[in-house]
Amino acid sequence: MDFDQGGRQLAGLVLDAAGRRQHDQVADLIAPLDADQLRSLVTVLAVQVDQTMPSAPATGPAAVCELAINAAAPMFGTTPEAILSAERSRPVSDARAVAMTAAREVGLSLPAIAEHFNKDHGSVIHAVRRTAERPRLADAAARVSEHVNDRYTARLSSPEATVVSLHQDPPASTFEPDGPVEHAVVAAAEAFGTTPEVLLGTDRSRAAADARAVAMTAARIHGHSLPTIARHFDRDHTTVLHATRRIEKTPPLRDLAAKIAGELPEEPADAGTSVADGVEQIPEPGYRSPGARAQERAVPVAGERPQLRVAR
Repeated sequence: MDFDQGGRQLAGLVLDAAGRRQHDQVADLIAPLDADQLRSLVTVLAVQVDQTMPSAPATGPAAVCELAINAAAPMFGTTPEAILSAERSRPVSDARAVAMTAAREVGLSLPAIAEHFNKDHGSVIHAVRRTAERPRLADAAARVSEHVNDRYTARLSSPEATVVSLHQDPPASTFEPDGPVEHAVVAAAEAFGTTPEVLLGTDRSRAAADARAVAMTAARIHGHSLPTIARHFDRDHTTVLHATRRIEKTPPLRDLAAKIAGELPEEPADAGTSVADGVEQIPEPGYRSPGARAQERAVPVAGERPQLRVAR
């Protein structure tokens, strides 16, 4: 097939069938194509999708997600509306996973992606992992990422001073980790696009709570006791126990915690902490670790300053 002449017509037929959710017809249309022709068709489809998008500049996480969704939808014979819906058919779930992965690859945080797709952070992590494990989806995500980067830059004003980076810079932080537990805090904060100060503070948003629980679980996997972890977070040991149990029931977050734990500096866990008969010692009331005290000036106290929030 000569895509210079027939590609646009075929792309129009594919888009039309996809818009009517006639997935079988889409499959019949692309079945005769070889790998090179499929790649050419995807390029033509991306151009046609771009032409249907509004001309306003694309800025911010929402615009990045929309670019990824619009590029991924025609690849799997579905629509942007279906990707953002609760539909769980294979074409839609594959397109959704590819769009999420592309958004993640170009620099968006887990909370930003989860919010746009109306999913939780675990769903985003699962989608990224599933895409990485399937070469066909990984290849599609790479092409969508390239398309998003090109299209996002092209839609911005030309002066360099107005160019906005897709990659989200983490919020400013002065936290300096000291020991494996605090390194887990830093790693979890980075994964969720926030700061260690937020994890060590009182922010109860979903993103902060998940990041905090992942850090606690990573420290636990690394071999630290509940009381030791609790002291670092200035919380009760039962809070740590609840957090680790919750993460254990959420495979994507559990895997993230395990990954962080595996990258923590090797240091004897709970050095100097006594354990009698297998029962962990509970810290005395009012005890505050040096790590917690060091953060008091950085972590806002209720009534003194506005509560820190997770960057999106």
